[in-house]
Amino acid sequence: MRAVIDTNIFLSGLLNAEGGAAKIIPAFQEGEFDLVVTSEVFDEYVRVLHLFDNAIPASQSEDLLELVFKKALKVRPAASRGLCSDADDEKFISAALAGQAIFLVTKNKKHFPRKVSSIKIVTVREFLMEIERTA
Repeated sequence: MRAVIDTNIFLSGLLNAEGGAAKIIPAFQEGEFDLVVTSEVFDEYVRVLHLFDNAIPASQSEDLLELVFKKALKVRPAASRGLCSDADDEKFISAALAGQAIFLVTKNKKHFPRKVSSIKIVTVREFLMEIERTA
């Protein structure tokens, strides 16, 4: 199953090893889902994670970025302007459309339309339940 992960999920997972978002990183690493990214999404991961260099050990953020770079399905963005209430989130919808993702996982569901094409906009909890259901 393909998914796009909003930056806030990876950031949350690195900042709180006990939280639900932290479970998404090993799930990706173990192949429980395929991560879809565009260069714009990856660039945001790099930029935002490095903003938190004082709070996240560099080895953890670099390990995650290297994992994403090596293992994620890289796609060219699809046109998707005006679908999100926050223009900065368009890159995630664009990646999901281009990569035919089933899920877009975010903490900011309110910024996204309820449904776009066949993409389900879900929270961490909803996504983890889906991973468990399909395992």
